[in-house]
Amino acid sequence: MSAEKTAIREKYKSLRKRLSRKEVLAKSRRIKKLLFELPEFDQAKTVAFYVAKRESHEVETEEMIKETLKLGKRVLVPVVDGVKILFSDLRDYDSELAPGTFGVPEPKPLFRRPVPVSESDLIVVPGVAFDCRGYRLGYGGGYYDRLLREASLTRPSLSSVGLGYELQIVEKLPVTAEDVPVDILVTEKRVLRF
Repeated sequence: MSAEKTAIREKYKSLRKRLSRKEVLAKSRRIKKLLFELPEFDQAKTVAFYVAKRESHEVETEEMIKETLKLGKRVLVPVVDGVKILFSDLRDYDSELAPGTFGVPEPKPLFRRPVPVSESDLIVVPGVAFDCRGYRLGYGGGYYDRLLREASLTRPSLSSVGLGYELQIVEKLPVTAEDVPVDILVTEKRVLRF
């Protein structure tokens, strides 16, 4: 992991941590509104969401997931399995999730219903920082880069959407051959397409 990426990651995690819970929820609601207006979201029958870890001040996905289920869409959420992310069919946000790997909520073993990522129509991914080309900087484990690479091979038409705050956008991130950009980035102010 490059020192430059580590420094950027720490800077943007720190900026995000300065947001109050109220700001996180307000910005997340605006992001949800823009996400739900995307034609890719509207047409998706199955959406793979990340589940936000409250302490990290990520864009909050709980309301998004609950509303997506109410819309009659199928929701998949990640389960970390070694170095990979696998997806599980989620039916009830409040009863099926518990803190898992890295403290991120994931389905309890009893509620794990594995589904290949290729069955989703849209993948919603987190990030610590995003750039104006669609590249994202995650937490450094490469989980989402591997997932996006696998998804693009098994289902090239599958769109990926990054969710981030405007304060997480940089002009250009350092990238390697391992990094995979998202197709769309949604912030509380705009939608960027790459």
